[in-house]
Amino acid sequence: MKKGFTLIELLAVIIILAIVALIATPIILDVVEDARKSAAKSEASMILNGVQTYCAAAEAKKQLNPDADVVDCTKTISAEDVKKMANLGSATVSSVTPETDGTYSLYVKSNGYLIGIYKGVIPTSYTKTTTDVPATAPTTAQ
Repeated sequence: MKKGFTLIELLAVIIILAIVALIATPIILDVVEDARKSAAKSEASMILNGVQTYCAAAEAKKQLNPDADVVDCTKTISAEDVKKMANLGSATVSSVTPETDGTYSLYVKSNGYLIGIYKGVIPTSYTKTTTDVPATAPTTAQ
């Protein structure tokens, strides 16, 4: 007698594996997209923290040396200056607007998500977009 599997048995296994793959693929893709979204939020938070840290250090440096070459954080900060303050990685940013309460407002685009940070608050929901980062910071909560 020959040993091995019949064609019908092999086809049944292949069909079962295909069904399992069809069920698992959307779940895996959702996990990947959630990870991208989480990474975008984390990157926005790190950029905001970088701006805040730079501005605090710049203020102290200015007090010690009034001629120090630092960005004036009391005025709108350009996107180019933000690159000096924080490691942007793959993200892009708008100009940063200092608010009267000591917080900052800006847009961050990372992993295809545009996140509007208003008065230092990172929103809990945001959607994927293909639009570019607006030139100016948000003026209201997103």
